[in-house]
Amino acid sequence: MNQSSALIAVDVESVSKNYGKVAALNNVSLSIADREFFTLLGPSGCGKTTLLRIIAGFETVTAGNIQLYGDSIKDLPANKRPVNTVFQQYSLFPHMTVEENIKFGMQMQGKDSRAIENRTRLMLDMVQLGEFANRKSAQLSGGQQQRVALARALAPEPKVLLLDEPLSALDLKLRQAMRLELKQIQQETGITFVFVTHDQEEALTMSDRIAVMSNGQVQQVGSAESIYRDPRNVFVANFIGETNMLHAVLVDGDSATANCRLDSGVVVSCAASDANAGTEGKLCIRPERLALTTPDDSRADLHGVVRRSVYLGTDTQISVVVDSGEELLVRVQNSSEKEHAYHNGENTGLIIDPHSARFLSN
Repeated sequence: MNQSSALIAVDVESVSKNYGKVAALNNVSLSIADREFFTLLGPSGCGKTTLLRIIAGFETVTAGNIQLYGDSIKDLPANKRPVNTVFQQYSLFPHMTVEENIKFGMQMQGKDSRAIENRTRLMLDMVQLGEFANRKSAQLSGGQQQRVALARALAPEPKVLLLDEPLSALDLKLRQAMRLELKQIQQETGITFVFVTHDQEEALTMSDRIAVMSNGQVQQVGSAESIYRDPRNVFVANFIGETNMLHAVLVDGDSATANCRLDSGVVVSCAASDANAGTEGKLCIRPERLALTTPDDSRADLHGVVRRSVYLGTDTQISVVVDSGEELLVRVQNSSEKEHAYHNGENTGLIIDPHSARFLSN
């Protein structure tokens, strides 16, 4: 999706939110495109849920503005905003059947009864709960309750659907299955989804774009691939997936063809930006971008000793302590062609993929 040329669904303009002397959000700006699956990702307390609640109208802004499809909604009450929210605990009406739960929002809008019936059937089919229409919500499994909450929120056809960690109460396998279903439903309905999670795997799986947040600020916005491959700072690199960080000094260049010196004295190629020669920082290398080799291999950038090896099914995670004393993780894909099993205490060399190492100064 070319977000710059797309219709903007939600425009967050320099929004700050203070609770007394505590700043929950600090001058946050971002734009969410129409029909986009957009995720707010970050650790607990980073401000992502506060931002979602501000978009929903459950919280007011201290400063800044929120626009929905070009109209300011900053002072609009929550019940007047064309958005709906799916909460972590679903908040279904236990005395109502599945069908009655889905109808509720449309009835509050005063829609025609025939239109309500048609829309309800459509929603039941979409979430595959037609046979459970007359069951009470308490008689449903966690995954089924999640589907009802989603159908109820989508039934009134909101312009934007807000989802506050809706999968966190589910077990792992169901959570993984629901990720795919959520993405499919979003694509089928064409409604803009704004999804909040602290789970980076959820964000990577479902999102068109991700905003990584920390300490009330947006650290980086981009596609899952761009954030994983090209993190803007150390926080993003550490939070999105596994990564290795080696202390380094930038030798020259401030572009995609820079060089940096490691504590071992080895100079390696890396990508770098916004940093001058002599700047201290971290060389970021993903575990799958390191290759193990023999200690005497002339291609080896680093040398070390295997500390432990953990078999994970599709691949093996190997921990290597290099000469500088720093510990690196290496992921080796398991295959029938695998010729070497690495053992604790074994000497090894490591080859750094020069096209994926990135120097980060902060």
